[in-house]
Amino acid sequence: MATLSLVLDKRRQKKDGTYPLVFQVVMNSLPIKISTGLSVLENDFDTLNGVIKKSTVLNDGLFKLELTYRKRLQQYCLMDSKCSNGNDLKNYLLNKTPDEVTIEEFWDNTIVELRNLGRLGGANIYAQSKVRIGKHIDLNIPFRKFVYRDLLTLEQQMHMAGIGTNSVGVYFRTFRAICNRAIKEDVINYEWYPFRKYTIKKEKTTPRVISKNELSQYFNLDIPLDHSSFVYWNVGKLLFMLRGINITDLLLLKKTNIKKGRVIYKRAKTGKLYSIKLTEAMEAVFATFTPNETLLGLVTREQIESIKRKEHFNQRIKVTNHHLDKLGGLLALEEKLTTYVFRHTYDNAAGKLGYSKDLIATTYRRIFLSLIYIFDLFSLFSITFTNFYEFNYIYCEYRAASLPFFRTI
Repeated sequence: MATLSLVLDKRRQKKDGTYPLVFQVVMNSLPIKISTGLSVLENDFDTLNGVIKKSTVLNDGLFKLELTYRKRLQQYCLMDSKCSNGNDLKNYLLNKTPDEVTIEEFWDNTIVELRNLGRLGGANIYAQSKVRIGKHIDLNIPFRKFVYRDLLTLEQQMHMAGIGTNSVGVYFRTFRAICNRAIKEDVINYEWYPFRKYTIKKEKTTPRVISKNELSQYFNLDIPLDHSSFVYWNVGKLLFMLRGINITDLLLLKKTNIKKGRVIYKRAKTGKLYSIKLTEAMEAVFATFTPNETLLGLVTREQIESIKRKEHFNQRIKVTNHHLDKLGGLLALEEKLTTYVFRHTYDNAAGKLGYSKDLIATTYRRIFLSLIYIFDLFSLFSITFTNFYEFNYIYCEYRAASLPFFRTI
């Protein structure tokens, strides 16, 4: 037998003469009290009916809270009718059951966890997707109330709002990740899963790249040292020379990433290890920068360690793209020059050399293939990079042997 009622806790009166208003739960003669956060005068409380006199708003809130506690109390009685631990009962009543957790609340908690783990980029994508989707549907509902039909309606509304297919795909993949996580954490059963029969659509996009001649013209630009875009001209060169390195990874490179004539670093996003032969041409470009904690000196330690690190990096990337665009204007390029363009120009060139997409992906993980790419690409673009030393052997750990590679460049 269990009862729940709203009462005044007369054990302790406050200085203003009011008493704390609490929910009193009694189960198997075991009493517990749950605070409402309210205190009222004894004359303002109707003890018989358990309501505050002349306060409709407060009574409505208390009534909803009472219904929640009653529902949880019934569930607890079914699980443990012989309850003898008051703390267990109180904790159960105060904590939400999985069925009560809303999509919005779970999504917000996921964003907080990602930020606590230092995954600021991922957290921002989750936050942006939540805002976008929240403009078209109410996320303040339990997962079970969102069904497959709602997913189709959401897709239609977003397209009608002028959001592109690929952008919708980004938001839906994030939403799907939230749903997958909720299932893994037993917030909802897999039978509910609305994405089971839904395919996220994707449109092909035209790669933004520049031609062989345009890249050659870029490398051969005569930019004076005191030019406002000189530093960013060299950033562009490094983006290509380092196999289409991600701009964030480039900004994070430190002196410790240079080991035995190689640039060795971990991808910030995936944690994968990359190793690239450091040529004299690359060293000459690196020498044009003024390093601090990083090789390029374009971000500070404070910015790297800041909770607003993503904002700092986005601003630096924005400035870089601004200067690259100006340099592209000097060359009268048809394609707007950005960090993205350098990265995908490298991939596109590899494809033109006849390498498959799978092989291109593999080169980002294997040293011997990446060296083939880097020298073939320099040859393809007819760019003058001097003093490439003979590199005869590469040590392959998985075979524990030195393999003959190539003799001359």
